[in-house]
Amino acid sequence: YPQDGHARPKATADFLKVTTVTLWRWEKTKPDFPKSTRLSERVSVYDAAEIRAWLAAKKNS
Repeated sequence: YPQDGHARPKATADFLKVTTVTLWRWEKTKPDFPKSTRLSERVSVYDAAEIRAWLAAKKNS
């Protein structure tokens, strides 16, 4: 998983050890979970640094 830049939902889900469906659900239900950016109608990406920061904050709490 990249340290910075963008990552597709499948790579992000694999990194977090969840399914892409869980990823979308977290985005809708967890206010602190990073939102994806839509690059086109069919392409969304997550900011890798935001995902890593969210994961670190979750581990520290």
